[in-house]
Amino acid sequence: MDPKLEFLFYLLAVVCFGLAAFSPVGPGLGRTGPGFGARIGLVPLGLGLWLFPTLWATGTNAF
Repeated sequence: MDPKLEFLFYLLAVVCFGLAAFSPVGPGLGRTGPGFGARIGLVPLGLGLWLFPTLWATGTNAF
């Protein structure tokens, strides 16, 4: 994977984590309230973006 593209994935992951950290907290067990973070699940999205370059490199090396 191109290093610039890999950097973009990591940067987008950090942005997702930052937005999730500052999204409003709603009622019940720390779940997010109405807002951007509640609609798309920023933490799972950030984790996916964070792990995708590693997954890509592993797949390239395996096959």
